[in-house]
Amino acid sequence: MLPDLMLMKKNILFSLYLIPVVLLIGFVAHFSINVPIDDEWRLAPLFEKIAQGNITFNDFWALHSNHRIVFPKIIISLVAFASRWNINYQLCLSIGLAGLTFIATYKLSSLQAKNGDNLWHLANILTCILVFSLVQHENWLWGFQLAWFLVNLCCVSAVNVLVSNNKFSPKIRISLAALFCFIASFSLAQGLLSWLVAIPAMMALEGKRLHKKIRLIVWMLLFVATCAIYSIDYHPSRKTSIISLLNKPLVVIDYFLSLLGSPIVRSPGVSALVGLVIFASFIFFVWHFGRKITENREALPWVLIGLFSVLSSLFITAGRAEFGAVQAIESSRYTTNSILLLIALVQLGQLFVRGNIATINRNYKFIYQGLAGLLIAIIIVNSQQAIAQTSSALLYKQGAQNCLQLINYLEPSEFFKNSPESCLRVLSKKTWLVREGAAILDRIGWKKFAKNVEFIANPEKVYGYLDKPPRGEKSFKAAGWAVLPENLQQPKIVLLSVGDKQSFFANAYVNLDSPDIAKILQSQLYNNARWAVDLSDRDLSIAQTEIKAWVYNPVDNQFVQLRGG
Repeated sequence: MLPDLMLMKKNILFSLYLIPVVLLIGFVAHFSINVPIDDEWRLAPLFEKIAQGNITFNDFWALHSNHRIVFPKIIISLVAFASRWNINYQLCLSIGLAGLTFIATYKLSSLQAKNGDNLWHLANILTCILVFSLVQHENWLWGFQLAWFLVNLCCVSAVNVLVSNNKFSPKIRISLAALFCFIASFSLAQGLLSWLVAIPAMMALEGKRLHKKIRLIVWMLLFVATCAIYSIDYHPSRKTSIISLLNKPLVVIDYFLSLLGSPIVRSPGVSALVGLVIFASFIFFVWHFGRKITENREALPWVLIGLFSVLSSLFITAGRAEFGAVQAIESSRYTTNSILLLIALVQLGQLFVRGNIATINRNYKFIYQGLAGLLIAIIIVNSQQAIAQTSSALLYKQGAQNCLQLINYLEPSEFFKNSPESCLRVLSKKTWLVREGAAILDRIGWKKFAKNVEFIANPEKVYGYLDKPPRGEKSFKAAGWAVLPENLQQPKIVLLSVGDKQSFFANAYVNLDSPDIAKILQSQLYNNARWAVDLSDRDLSIAQTEIKAWVYNPVDNQFVQLRGG
C-alpha cells in the first residue's frame, strides 16, 4: 500500500510542476502570430547579407539601441535560416531557455534539501509558476525577446556551477562561469552585471587564501576586459543623462520600485508600494543570512540571483526612468528580470522557515504557506488579466499579418504611416522598416506576399456593404460590414481605395458587434462583422463619394469590392 501512496504523491507533484509549463505552451500556441514585430524588422538586412554571403562580424557586433546583442543575433539567425524565419520557433526557444533556467534553480534548491519535503516542493512549485508566469506575455509572444531569457539562464547557470558540489575543479567551474557571464554580457547590456554578482560565489570556492586572491584578480581582469571590448565603437543612439536623473530622485525611486512590484500588481502607486515591500524583504534576508554567511552557504546563490535582479532593475531604471513609472508598469517585458527577485525571496523564505521552525516558532511555516498561497492566487489573477489583454490585441495582430501579406498593394499614405488605426503600425511604428524588411524577405524567398491579385468589382455573392460616409468639415467616418461567404476564416481587415486605383490608402478592422448580420445570414461566424474607421480629408485626393471598400479572398487570390458607398 505504501509504494502506491508514494507513486501517487510523485504523480501529483509531477502534475503540479507540469501545469505551468502546459498552460504557457497552450497560451503561446493560441496567441502567437507568425509575423515579425518592431525590433525584429531590423534583423532583415542581416539575414540578407548572410544569404548573399556578405556578412561580417561587424554586422553582429553593431549596437542595437544601447545593447550588443551578438549572441541573440547569432541564435535568431540560425533559427531563421532553419525555419525560413518562422517566429514560432523563436517562441519555442524562449520557452526552452526558461525551462533550462527552472532546471538550474531546481538543482540549486536540491543542494539544501536533497530529500525534498513538502515545504521544499512548495518553494520549487512556486518557482516554476514564476518562471513560466504569463505576466511576461509580451516576451512570450515576441521572438526577439529571447535575449531576456538567455541572460537569466546565463546568470543562474554561472551561480550554479560555482556553488554546486561536483567533481569539477575550481578552475573548470570558474571557466564555465566566466563563459556564461561572457554570453550574458553580449546578449543584453545588463548581462555585464553578472560578472559582479558572481564574485561572492567564486570567492566561496574551496582553496587557499592566495589562490582566492589570484582568482579574484583574474576574474576582475576578465570583467574589465569584457567591458573594454564592449566599449569599442560604442555610440548609443539614445543617451541617458545621469545628472538629470539625480535631479529627480522621487521619479527614479518610483520607477525602480514599480519595476520590482510589476510582476505582482500593475497599478500606479500600488506597484511602487509592493516593490518597496519586496525590496525591504530582500534586504532583510541579505542581513539575516549575511551575518553568518559561512553557516548559511545554501542561501548564497539566492542572494546573488536576487542581487542580479536588483542591479538589473537599477540599470533599467537609469535608462528608462525618464519615461515615468507608468512605462515600468505597462512594459511586461521587464517582469522577466523582476521575477528573479521574487524567486530569490521564495527560496530564501524557505531557508528562513527551515532554520527557525524547530527553534523559535512553528508558525513561520504556516505564515510561509499562507504567503505562498496568496502569491499563487495573485499570479492566477495576473494570468487571467494577461490572457484578456492578449486576447483583445490578437485581432489587431491578425489584421497586421494580413496587412503584411498585402503590402504590395498598400500606398505610402499618411494613414498607413501615422494613423493609430494603421495595420502597418502594429508591426512597427516605423512603417518604412516594415516595407524595407518585407522587400528583403521577398528577395530571399522567405515570405510569400500577394501578387497579381484580381480585383472583382461586382461579385455575385454579397461580401458586405460600405455605408455612405457622412461628410464632415475635417474628417469623416467610413463604416460598414464585411464577410467571406462560405469561408470559416473571416476577414480581419477591410481595405479602402479611391476611384479606380488598384491600391489602398487605408484599412479598417473587422471587429465590431453585428448580431443583426449574424441573424440575417444565419451564422454565428458573423457576430463581429462590422467595421469603422476615422479618416482625414488630407488623405484623399478626390471626392469622398468615390471611396471603395474591399476584402481579400485568399482562396481565389482576389480583392472583392463591398457593395454600397
